[in-house]
Amino acid sequence: MRAAASANLEHTRFVMNAPTPSLRLRIVRKLAEIILARLPTGRWLGKLPFFPEFIRERVMARRDHTGLHFGVYKSYAEAYAQIPPSRLAGWDHSESSELWIDQIDPVRPSTYPVFFWLSKLYGENARLLDLGGSIGLTYYGYRRYSKMPANATWTVIEVPKIAEQGRKIAARELATGLSFGSDLTQVGACDLLLSAGALQFMEQSVPGLLERLTEKPRYVLLNKLPMTSGPGFWTLQNYGPAVTPNQIYNENEFIAYFASAGYKLRDRWAVQDLDCLIPFYPERFVKEFTGYLFERCDN
Repeated sequence: MRAAASANLEHTRFVMNAPTPSLRLRIVRKLAEIILARLPTGRWLGKLPFFPEFIRERVMARRDHTGLHFGVYKSYAEAYAQIPPSRLAGWDHSESSELWIDQIDPVRPSTYPVFFWLSKLYGENARLLDLGGSIGLTYYGYRRYSKMPANATWTVIEVPKIAEQGRKIAARELATGLSFGSDLTQVGACDLLLSAGALQFMEQSVPGLLERLTEKPRYVLLNKLPMTSGPGFWTLQNYGPAVTPNQIYNENEFIAYFASAGYKLRDRWAVQDLDCLIPFYPERFVKEFTGYLFERCDN
């Protein structure tokens, strides 16, 4: 009887500790990511007949993940042309604007370097331009931990659908100083240009970003950017509601662009909660993203 009871107890423990179907699926998917996108086996598997197209169809079809990538392309246009006709393309969609309405103020480890520099640079009467700032995610996150400075403005530039959603939420949240627009060239001068995880989705960003402003800001604060030491390239990112081109920058060229415009690099930090894995291209794996603070040199 004791042996039977012991066996039943061990069986109960096994059942209680056994992976659930959803956990097993996550484990299988994580193993597939490693095999296809991080190990040399990925290159070999990419040469099998029909297999890359099989994986592409599944990566592009999923709606439950915000960071799935596929393909390596030379330009935004080349990547955009490969978006499946069955999927929405880009960011200007109602579905995209609703991604964050249940949590408008997310704060993650990678957010804190931005908060640190905002506490130093975003003061009374400051004019901040938040390029690709969604519905105001960084604004609301910062407001959770810091008193907003008097008479300061925070202008988000976004695609029309997301900007429209942002205005609705700002009215609901009584967001002082927060406004939205969709045309970067129509925005006035700013003291601080902020962009957190958005530049890489724009057809024209770096180079070309500073040339679209009415005047160069004193500071440029950037976060969550995918960088490589090799040649820059484009890929496709399936972020759930839609699929969009995503640029991976050569870091030396990226920094050189700002240096040529009269900026010095004040700070750089690793964003360890983001990476980029592309099936069949393990050599393009981006282990972590990067953040920067640039300051304009006046002499």
